[in-house]
Amino acid sequence: MDENKSVISGEFDRSGRYDAGLKSLARSLQLAFLFLLLGIIGTLIYFFSGAGYFSVEPQQAVIVTRFGKIIGTYTSGGHWFLPYPVNQFIRVQTSQQLLDIDFAASTTGNPDGDALEPGRDNYLLTGDANIVHTSWTVAYRVANPEKYYISLLTPQFPVENGKITPDDVFTDADNMQSTRGPVTYLRNRFRDAVIMVSSSSRIGSILYAGQAAFSEAVQSKFSALVSADDCGIVIENVALNRIYPPGKTKAAFDEVTAASNTRSTLRNEAAAYRVEVENEAKSSAAAIIADAETYKMRVIAKTEAEKTYFLRILEQYKRSPETVTMALYTDMLNDIAVELQGDKFLLGTRGTGKQLWMKLNPELKKSAAAGNGDGEGK
Repeated sequence: MDENKSVISGEFDRSGRYDAGLKSLARSLQLAFLFLLLGIIGTLIYFFSGAGYFSVEPQQAVIVTRFGKIIGTYTSGGHWFLPYPVNQFIRVQTSQQLLDIDFAASTTGNPDGDALEPGRDNYLLTGDANIVHTSWTVAYRVANPEKYYISLLTPQFPVENGKITPDDVFTDADNMQSTRGPVTYLRNRFRDAVIMVSSSSRIGSILYAGQAAFSEAVQSKFSALVSADDCGIVIENVALNRIYPPGKTKAAFDEVTAASNTRSTLRNEAAAYRVEVENEAKSSAAAIIADAETYKMRVIAKTEAEKTYFLRILEQYKRSPETVTMALYTDMLNDIAVELQGDKFLLGTRGTGKQLWMKLNPELKKSAAAGNGDGEGK
């Protein structure tokens, strides 16, 4: 009887212990299923709402591809599409970008003394077989994001985390590392343009007075090459930052520059002297002309007065010739007598019985300090 009770009690205990474990397992599975269900629901909500939404930032464009095919390009606002793997959103920077390009000697060599080495040093050859170094800055922007993305082997995502992605690096068949992408394309195209223009220019022109024309010619050629490729890029500006000869020839070019500066100084001085002389000559000419005009007016006025006097005398002469003649004769004698001095005498031509008394020994003129003079004789 006791054995039977112990057996029944053991079976009861095992059955109760198993039921509690099963119940605990069931609750755990229920909670796990609930969490999984909530996760799936949250994922679906995010997938159909936030994951497919994007907003276009200023100075950017967003290209939307569906299974690799472009379905649209957006430049403003917010948009929603099914997210990856159905659709992908590719951001492209459309604001102005700058690219520095140099044709300079390598810093690994000695640019001031050693000879230039092809393949290591960058330089340009001019049309008159001279070498020159230049430094440039190119300003460009993306005008057509789709053409830009498709035609220039751009990285898969040109803009990531707000930064422009650099060109891809790859290894060619000769195990040499190179880059490919829009920056590499622009750099190579710009080098083509500079080489074309410099090869038809003279060193004296591009180093001195012709720098502006050289820069404009490079920009025109570069813009034409990029436009012909129709890659969605517009060249806005090309700036020539620096142009200089190789280090070994710098002293000779400095002498040319000094001579040119001296020539300019002398020309400026000559031009200033010419202006000064011209101003003096113009001033003298103006004074001479003014004096001549004054003399002319004076002579004209005098002539007009004499003419009026002569006409008046003529009119009186016609009425009484002898009276006018005597009056004129008397006026003339008075004028002459005023001018006569010393031992000069005027003899009349008419009448008789006139006497003439002359001093044989006229008095000597006395000075202011002299005393009484000698007597005078007859």
